[in-house]
Amino acid sequence: MISVNSFLIPVQKRFQNEYNLSKVLDLLNNPEKQIPTINVVGTNGKGSTSFYVSNGLKEKYKKVGLFISPAFLYHNERIQINNKPISDEDLNLYIKKIDEYISSFNLTFFEIWTLIAILYFYDNKVDIAVIEAGIGGIKDSTNLFSNQLVTLLTSVSYDHTEILGETIEEIIYQKINIAKPKTTLIISDDNYKYKEIIESKLNKEISVLYSNKLEEETIKYQKANKGLAKKALEFLGINNFKCLDLKPMVGRFTQINYRNRKIIIDGAHNLDGINSLINSIENKNEWTVLYGAIEGKEHRKILYSLDANFDSVNITNFDFHKSWEINNIDHINKIKDWKKFIEESENNLLICGSLYFIPQVYDYLTNK
Repeated sequence: MISVNSFLIPVQKRFQNEYNLSKVLDLLNNPEKQIPTINVVGTNGKGSTSFYVSNGLKEKYKKVGLFISPAFLYHNERIQINNKPISDEDLNLYIKKIDEYISSFNLTFFEIWTLIAILYFYDNKVDIAVIEAGIGGIKDSTNLFSNQLVTLLTSVSYDHTEILGETIEEIIYQKINIAKPKTTLIISDDNYKYKEIIESKLNKEISVLYSNKLEEETIKYQKANKGLAKKALEFLGINNFKCLDLKPMVGRFTQINYRNRKIIIDGAHNLDGINSLINSIENKNEWTVLYGAIEGKEHRKILYSLDANFDSVNITNFDFHKSWEINNIDHINKIKDWKKFIEESENNLLICGSLYFIPQVYDYLTNK
């Protein structure tokens, strides 16, 4: 498996004025049209929902594709069949295969990954694929998967406002309209408060279903994700829900016993995700918080919420080019060395924040 710390994709550019993946797919006779697809969009919970749905689909389908982002520990995690990541050999092979298109069509980082997923799933003749959007919906390269069976909308909140829009109405419009005409959109219980907005912004040819929370779930913020996954499986004629008993993906409320202390690590990195995480923690006075973020997030609001719920909240920087500079953040508890902090802390730790920070923590704890 190829570590996310290894340079693999020759392009790091995320955004540009014009996207060209559709032109490449046209040249390749549109293999994406041969892949029956479940699109998953939203702000929080996309990865967890995609994970549970993909596992549940194996009850009915022989080959189930899964495309997720970002990768946690290994690049290979992004592209899976039957929840088994693509091999190093295949991943390198497909990168070489598309090299001419990367340069001649000026593909972005996420377009490259989407193209690899399409070709890998097509060549392996998957029966169905669960495709998690990167950012938004309409503007996302996963919108090119046109053989759509159903779209799932997880919890929506403010994120990537510089791309999706400053208002919740704009953000919802961008996400839900990845749904193709005459298909069905299944909406998480978390979004019922936006019912009027959703139905006013949606293509009129779309059928809408709402899911319920899975109340027996112990992790509070997973209740809606699992409820959405269950509704999607029912929609596709699957009534065995043993997949919902699986442990969450690593980095989603992952609990580790470390030197006689409890540590929870979670990739909550926006205000809605942080508040959902806070609501999932019992006996908050027993936990010390360590939070690490990248530039451009809602730092002030997030820290205000954490400080209002925990006695000890600490912020830290980490080894990543977009890591925030904590010297510029107005907060009293600043940790320069998060590894030393973990070793010297005597309390249970809740470590949360960027999905570029949390994998580093997980790797450190598990290797130790």
